Amino acid sequence: MNPYYQDESVTLYHGDCRDILPQLQGPFFTFSDPPYNVGKEYKGWNDAMPEPKYLEFCAEWIAQVKRLSSEVCIYPPRKYYLEYWNMLGREYKQVILPWTPEGAIRGGFVNQYASLLTNASPKERVKDVWYKVQMQGMGYFFKENNFDHPGYTSEDLTGRVLRYLASPEIPVLDPFGGTGTTARIAKNMGRKCVTIEYSEQWCEFIAKNRMAQMSFFTPSNTARTRQGQAAPNFEGFE
Repeated sequence: MNPYYQDESVTLYHGDCRDILPQLQGPFFTFSDPPYNVGKEYKGWNDAMPEPKYLEFCAEWIAQVKRLSSEVCIYPPRKYYLEYWNMLGREYKQVILPWTPEGAIRGGFVNQYASLLTNASPKERVKDVWYKVQMQGMGYFFKENNFDHPGYTSEDLTGRVLRYLASPEIPVLDPFGGTGTTARIAKNMGRKCVTIEYSEQWCEFIAKNRMAQMSFFTPSNTARTRQGQAAPNFEGFE
């Protein structure tokens, strides 16, 4: 199994994570923002599977992640939150991510929060509610560049997960590489990362663009707006 891209920090594999994960050896800290099966236009990936097929897919990759990982943090889809919790295990705890005060409109409802599921113990003294996290669903209030990826995971959220939940000595694993956010943040923080991406087009983007860029996130929790101006520091916890 040859990497699509590799440097001193990051190893990127191109393919279906269900084929690649069984060939890896842990332990890892896994952070994953998986496909939500809501019909997004990914390049080459079917994000509108029949529900039984989608849940079978989830069971396959989650079983491999649990085999490989001493600690796991998943950003689950709302629709399948309980199914994910059952597949991961009831020992997993919830981390609440409140939206901006205005909320986010979804299907006629105003969503006030998203959430993570994790079995990781915090590496610093923190609460289980993380305030002022930049996330793509915030619309106008989202200030990061999402590179026109429909399932972009923010650098702000990823950086906090790695900083507060991941043991520094354990390599990071991301089964759904997307634009390479997890790999880029791990590299900035001086951590090893293995990431897998299904789309060859996004693999090329990660290898040729994202790995050559400095991330907007730094360990001091700074962010940058689309215009390149400094944004306020996000403390992360209150």
